[in-house]
Amino acid sequence: MSGFKQSELIKLVGLASTDTSLVQFFEHHGLGKLPKTITSNQGTKSIICKSLNISFWFAYDIINDHYQPPISPRNDNYKFKAYLSSIIFTHREHSDKHPDPKPKDFWDVLPPPSASREETEMVMGPPEHVNDDTWSYKLSIEEEKKLVLNYTKSSKNQLSYNSWISIRQESEIVSRVFYDRKNDFENFPFLRRAHTSIIKWLFDSRFLQLTEDVYQLPLKGDAETILDFVEHHLKSHLWKNQLVAIDQLSSFLYHITTNRIVQDPEGNRVSLYIRTIILDILNQAEVFEQIYEQNFSATDQFLNDILFDETLYSDISTVLTEKFKLFQSWKASR
Repeated sequence: MSGFKQSELIKLVGLASTDTSLVQFFEHHGLGKLPKTITSNQGTKSIICKSLNISFWFAYDIINDHYQPPISPRNDNYKFKAYLSSIIFTHREHSDKHPDPKPKDFWDVLPPPSASREETEMVMGPPEHVNDDTWSYKLSIEEEKKLVLNYTKSSKNQLSYNSWISIRQESEIVSRVFYDRKNDFENFPFLRRAHTSIIKWLFDSRFLQLTEDVYQLPLKGDAETILDFVEHHLKSHLWKNQLVAIDQLSSFLYHITTNRIVQDPEGNRVSLYIRTIILDILNQAEVFEQIYEQNFSATDQFLNDILFDETLYSDISTVLTEKFKLFQSWKASR
């Protein structure tokens, strides 16, 4: 054991891989070579210390406003600045068969694997998730970090322990990629305008967590105006934590922003995809399907040529309101 405690590791989470304090800590304790950057193909990188049963995980696209947008040091949008996004304190789950090698005094924040359930709950509080085989505890550390501790019982009634810390991430509904005016390849111009129509509906319905002062100014049905609004008031994205607490709202938005099929009470498969909704409003669904079948390469241009005016924005809002009420009723009937 290299003589450090869990609290020391917790302080490192969220630091850039080039941060002096992180570099010095890794060098001093011989923990491995830090990644300077991460490519878009890699997504994450890890350093696994088998002797300590700890793994360090680095990421660049962290869904947290402190780390958005990702930083490309050379502005090539391929290699990005890496951050220590999480640490798994038990890379291999602790069990009687495979005990964790760290001494008890390492565990100065979380209860050690040997702790009883009563001792765990004195620190973590009651479990957030419980079923027959698993119970899970969560604890917030500062504003941006969360600790998780899981106990799992095997079919042979053997208990295993796993714990980690990570940067708190939000549930992303629409990425800033879709609201970025620079993204004009393929069907992005259409998708960007389609996603502005969702913002317009959320605003008109007062489904966004905005102050009353912001709601006092009407939001014009114009793509450029709405993009400015998203930049100034929503940090250029749409995340779940920006929505008011309305039953099934986030689930509905996930369905309309992805081509995810939902079943109605009769078992019929229904598409709520925003592209489908817009084409139906314009009576262009059949035309689009014909182009798709006959000349697939022309579909993007067909979509990008759709004119989003005040009338279309208004019609989309009306239909989304109707679809959302249906969606809520379908979910309630189950």
